[in-house]
Amino acid sequence: MKTRIIISLAGLTLLSIYLTSCKHEPELPPGTPIVCFDQEVMGIINSNCNVPGCHGSGEGPSLSTYEDVYSYVTAGKPMQSELHKVITAHSNLEGLMPPKPKSALSSSQIDIISIWILQGATHTTCP
Repeated sequence: MKTRIIISLAGLTLLSIYLTSCKHEPELPPGTPIVCFDQEVMGIINSNCNVPGCHGSGEGPSLSTYEDVYSYVTAGKPMQSELHKVITAHSNLEGLMPPKPKSALSSSQIDIISIWILQGATHTTCP
């Protein structure tokens, strides 16, 4: 009986490890243009997050600088980044950003942020 319990627990442990490790990070196609943080990422954040009633009015954590935004990012790993998680959460879950009644980010805005994270989430300024 003890052996069966131990084997069952070991099987459940291995299954949970397998299921949680299957979140693969996407890969960028060769030649993907560099996403400029200052113009592109910060532009999305300023128009959707740094607005009255959200992060722009002191009600939530500041997202007004690169350092503020970067604190919610795991460079190279969007699936592990808090920023990516909250902008891709399903609308029926708490924590969706921006919160209702504001509109969710568009797929192209999410793609820009995802690519920036995959590219290392650097503080880039482009002409």
